[in-house]
Amino acid sequence: MYETIFNKWGPDQLSYTVKDIDAAVQEFYELFGAGPFLKMGPLHYESCTVRGEEADPEIVIALGMWGPMQVEFVQKTNDEAMLFDENGYGFNHVNVIVDNYDEAIAYLKEHGYEVGQEMHSSGKPIAYVDTMCGENIGHHIEIHEYNPVIDMTKKAREIWDGKSPWMDLQTVIAAMKES
Repeated sequence: MYETIFNKWGPDQLSYTVKDIDAAVQEFYELFGAGPFLKMGPLHYESCTVRGEEADPEIVIALGMWGPMQVEFVQKTNDEAMLFDENGYGFNHVNVIVDNYDEAIAYLKEHGYEVGQEMHSSGKPIAYVDTMCGENIGHHIEIHEYNPVIDMTKKAREIWDGKSPWMDLQTVIAAMKES
């Protein structure tokens, strides 16, 4: 196998930007049986730059599982800039966990890609790398080091009865404490 710093973990999330997060989750649940989804927000990043300019976007997210893959829906709820604004609604990015954020960003820059948006959440950096500029990939890549939120969505899937696309976040937190 051809080795890069990205194929240790591989992609773990597909992300969509949506106008109506509730409708998007309901449709995805009905079409694919994905879920349950955990709704979070409105959220603000600790810091955020979009194309080098400071921004303070407010978002609501829904995270759920579709088989082994985490699915994220993002709905922006204010007029602050986000990289997503350039592409409209629909599929936006794959998420790739890396062992070393700085090395991953340097690697991507060496290969001609630029960071379109950089944020900090829970003290950790996150980047949306602009791979839309070429003709081949057609979506962004989210880069960050391991985040335990993926464990929450996996735990939610384990205890889910499938009757609703949603699960309360506190239910998952309690289940994780029990295990």
